[in-house]
Amino acid sequence: VEALISQSYTISNFAISGGQTVKGTCPDNEYWNNKGFCCDKCHPGFKLKEKCPEPNKRSECVKCENGTYLDNSNHNENCFSCRKCNKDHSIEISPCTFKSNRVCGCEPEYYYKKLGDLAWECSSCKKCGSGQLIAVKCAGEQNTKCQCKENHYAVKGKNLCELCVKCQDECPHLCKSSTPPNPLRSANPTSASGSIPQILVPVGACIMVLALGVFMLYEGIRLWKKKRHALSSQKSSPASEDQTLIITVAPDTEHDESVPFTNQPCGTEQNGKLPDCVPREIKFHEFFYFVLDEVPFGRFKELVRRLGVSEQSIDRAEQDHRNSKDAHYQMLKVWSDSGSGGGNNVLPCHRIQMFVDTLKDMYLVNCADNIESRFLSWDPSTSH
Repeated sequence: VEALISQSYTISNFAISGGQTVKGTCPDNEYWNNKGFCCDKCHPGFKLKEKCPEPNKRSECVKCENGTYLDNSNHNENCFSCRKCNKDHSIEISPCTFKSNRVCGCEPEYYYKKLGDLAWECSSCKKCGSGQLIAVKCAGEQNTKCQCKENHYAVKGKNLCELCVKCQDECPHLCKSSTPPNPLRSANPTSASGSIPQILVPVGACIMVLALGVFMLYEGIRLWKKKRHALSSQKSSPASEDQTLIITVAPDTEHDESVPFTNQPCGTEQNGKLPDCVPREIKFHEFFYFVLDEVPFGRFKELVRRLGVSEQSIDRAEQDHRNSKDAHYQMLKVWSDSGSGGGNNVLPCHRIQMFVDTLKDMYLVNCADNIESRFLSWDPSTSH
């Protein structure tokens, strides 16, 4: 039936063409025979020996001889000759087979250079010159590509690059820009970010000057208050510097006796022979309770540590007294007992001064001023 259809197709084409054979359309694996029907093609590596005698009959194909090939389905009667790798510095990359041509390449330091559709040669790879780096290596059909090193420029007509040493067209980075700044660039975030450090310098300087001014003002006010307090103490004292006061030594001493007290500030001497003045009688419990109200709770342990109270004594005071204020009182008692002078219930002037100086070292200046005003500035109204 198929043979009849093919013959009728051929007859109809012949009739339509007025007695001339018209070429029909065949599938990819077939070709149009000059007899007026489709024949099958030979597979790659095979050539056509005999065409198919009629439709649906196979063509006769034979394998390509050694040194020849056919790499596609075909109806060729001859195979192609394989390429020969006989050029200077050429090597065989892959051999010739009946299905593929021989692939040729070049030895190291050479590359495959095409001279036309079929002509080729192995050409020597380019060598990078002085001041150059290899940008693309020499391999396959690619010759070496070179580029200049950093801060170098290509010399015209020569295979080398030279170091930039002066301002020129090839070395623009050595040229100082003479173009005036563009005011529109201020809108550029990049230029704006570059100006930030320039703004920080004057702002930082202003902050430092302001901080220094505040510190100097604070110190000036503190010294002024101290001087005013000293002047008011001197005005309230008796007119005669030789006037003496009688104070009673602590009652727990063996003998009740009176000691002359001169109205002189602490640390001075009378006639270069007498010892430091005896301050008004200051009971340590009066001093302790005043200190407990003045010194911040969170800084108290730091204070007693600076005064020389050991960690063991601090821990013992906290264990013996659940109340924090009682524990702090015990710590002060340990400090008081470790000193000398003034009797068991009296604090000497130099111990209180040391206490005040320690507070100032801790930057608790207000506390120190209040204690100094209360206990180190003598006032007749407070004497017993």
